[in-house]
Amino acid sequence: MTLWFYVKTSDSPNKVGQVVCDYNFSEGKHPEDKYSWIIEADTEEPDYWLIKAKYAALKDMPEVAVVYRVGDSVVFAEIDNDLAPDFSEPLVERYGFDNVKWLVVPSMK
Repeated sequence: MTLWFYVKTSDSPNKVGQVVCDYNFSEGKHPEDKYSWIIEADTEEPDYWLIKAKYAALKDMPEVAVVYRVGDSVVFAEIDNDLAPDFSEPLVERYGFDNVKWLVVPSMK
């Protein structure tokens, strides 16, 4: 299943995405054991942002979510359901439970 999070805020998609990225950082004992999320502007769609997973030992950065604005909300789209806590905790903490909504969408096969 995939998730979509909607955050009611006047903050920019980049700023809201950075809240999630700041929360998702871990560092182990080994120098290459650093895992984080970063946000980058989408090169194909203006006003869209991509959250990618960055691991020091790997060159590829898999996409975690697409971030954009719809009306008065910032949308985090196409999130794997296993990553739900990595989004819900920082968003609810920063913007409040009443301003964060989510949709669960079954995967199409």
